[in-house]
Amino acid sequence: MEQIEQAFDEFLAAEPKPWLVGRTGDHIASVVNESRTAELPADAPLLPRLESSSSPDVLAFGPFPEATWFLPAYILLAKDPRFTFAVVQNAGDVDEDGGGPFNEATFTLTLKEVLSDSVLSSVASGQLHPVPDLQPVVKLAVPIKDSEGRLTVRTVTGRTAQVSGTSFTVTFELSGALAKAAYVHLTRSGELGLEFEPTYSGYQTALVTEPDTGFPVHGPIFRGFQFEVFGDGGNTGEAPFEPSLIGRIARYVFFPCTARFHRSLKIGLNFHTDDHRSRFTITAEGMTRPIIDVNDLNSFAGQRSEYRELTSLGDIVTKYPSLQRVFLGQVSGTVIAVPDSYGILVTEQGALAALDSIVDESPTTLSGCRFHFTFTVGPMADPIDLARLRADVTGIPEAVGRTLRVALPSGLDVRTPSGLQGFPGGQVAFADGDGNTIQVSVDISDDRPTPAATLVNLFLQQLRSPGPPPLFGALAVRLDDVLPQPVRSQLLLNLRQTAHSGDLVTTAQPGSPPSAQAVNRGPLDLKLLQCADVTEGHVPAPIMPLGGMVLKAAQATTLQGVGAGTVVEVSRTLEVAVPLPKAEMLKFLAFHTHTVQEVQHPLTLNAAGLNFAAEGISTIDVEITLIANPGDPVPALTLSPSHTIDFVHVSLPVDSAVTGLDSTIVLTVNTTSGARTVSVAHDFVDKPILVVTSSMIH
Repeated sequence: MEQIEQAFDEFLAAEPKPWLVGRTGDHIASVVNESRTAELPADAPLLPRLESSSSPDVLAFGPFPEATWFLPAYILLAKDPRFTFAVVQNAGDVDEDGGGPFNEATFTLTLKEVLSDSVLSSVASGQLHPVPDLQPVVKLAVPIKDSEGRLTVRTVTGRTAQVSGTSFTVTFELSGALAKAAYVHLTRSGELGLEFEPTYSGYQTALVTEPDTGFPVHGPIFRGFQFEVFGDGGNTGEAPFEPSLIGRIARYVFFPCTARFHRSLKIGLNFHTDDHRSRFTITAEGMTRPIIDVNDLNSFAGQRSEYRELTSLGDIVTKYPSLQRVFLGQVSGTVIAVPDSYGILVTEQGALAALDSIVDESPTTLSGCRFHFTFTVGPMADPIDLARLRADVTGIPEAVGRTLRVALPSGLDVRTPSGLQGFPGGQVAFADGDGNTIQVSVDISDDRPTPAATLVNLFLQQLRSPGPPPLFGALAVRLDDVLPQPVRSQLLLNLRQTAHSGDLVTTAQPGSPPSAQAVNRGPLDLKLLQCADVTEGHVPAPIMPLGGMVLKAAQATTLQGVGAGTVVEVSRTLEVAVPLPKAEMLKFLAFHTHTVQEVQHPLTLNAAGLNFAAEGISTIDVEITLIANPGDPVPALTLSPSHTIDFVHVSLPVDSAVTGLDSTIVLTVNTTSGARTVSVAHDFVDKPILVVTSSMIH
């Protein structure tokens, strides 16, 4: 009967119910059992009844106790892979007051539907079903002060998208003051909230009365009908209503409806974590970067470094003598420890230092030769200082609610020149190495009237000097590519002050008192200065002085009093004799000398004049075939930006070394767009060095 449905719609319009959106289908008249209780017909579509709640979030379905409908609760993910807070600034757009940029933000988060505690506690057995046709409606509640300083809450309705059966994303579009307020709440005050008004399908039970003349009317009448509805769709818990007709002159009707329920959830500082911080971004003038702080939204955003000097640790040099400054990455949570100095790196392969003697192609040289030094230098940061820093940063104010990670500079800052002021007689170049290392090369040629060999001897003497290092300079180190002020560290080229990595291994030994074994894995003797137990989150202790104990190459020793921590760190340097004979330098510096009269003949390639970066070249693989002796094996070699000169030795008859060494050289040029091969004919007697040029490889 359409009249009763129209009357019910008018009733809802006149007396709206907060849990009802509206009727969705024809009414269903109840059937009455022997006890005069009204029920749904057995063939009625299976939907929850809005008056049957025994507790919040639970809707039992009338005569089918084994089928219980529940209203979900909502939670945020601890680590949300879809979270973004992306701000866009358009040049020229200003905010309402004209004092700053106009910000437009897109805020996306993931929500998961779960069973609430009330559902779990009230349903002992039976089947649980989520309410049918569930459609999430989510609003973002943003507390904000108006122009008169009054605190108000403004809401923005989100756009939802299903991720899985129980998860969905919500996206809010925020602009102007709302964008900035939301950012502040997400990163500082934690006052943002979510208001849920999901909808679903169910039956609204109504007692319908048709009063006649003289009937005591207790409420308004719609098209001759009076309605009384029961329940609130599980928004509050109450005893289930049983629609009984005993003592009533009326009938019960079930109206299919769209219902809603309400939930609230505080976002708090859930996204102010290391997992999410880099996904707060700002885009301006075609550039996108992480938001550093609210100042990015208060002013027009440009290139800006996330790093600021960390002062809450106090006097850095006093607390950590091998360090000079410490910087905090406000977005990444990376704490960059800037070492006081960089020195020659010592690994299990030895000191990473080499010297090549090369025939000089210049026709005006005195001796016809030049020398090329190559050093890999690393940060001389005491591992015990770094361990103490890692422990200390956990207690600073900036570490509250986040995990800070201590690291060393990532390499060279090419925006600021580096230099080796201690030796004016050479040409010095710098390049990034692997990890935290930097490549330093020094080319020494004839300097009239001083031959190159004399200058090299002077350089070697300074390299092994026992006093203050005469070979010194400054390196500009990189935190990121936009930090405005240069960050510099000393460069010390000296065998007595070195950086170390991988040359020493320690292992805790069983038993009491604690002890540890230290193994020198390299070919050089080490001088051990001190050792300490290190456990994550704790200050290194105990710290045991070792008094300059010498640990021979490839030997092991026992360290007493340490070994109870997670690892044992050891401060060390090279053991270098005083004075160091020139012949002993061969242990520390790889000499590559070449003489065409030797039977052991060098075949040398020189790509020092080739601009690898400009050519887009990563490496050049070299294969050499001797035309006169094609069966003699020639080792392959590879040239790279950090290794532009290389050579191989071949064993040849003396007459071959004199009469000519015609060879075919195949160069495989590896670029970002692929690889190509070039074949070159060359005589290594006429020209002992093949100079690789740009025209040769094209």
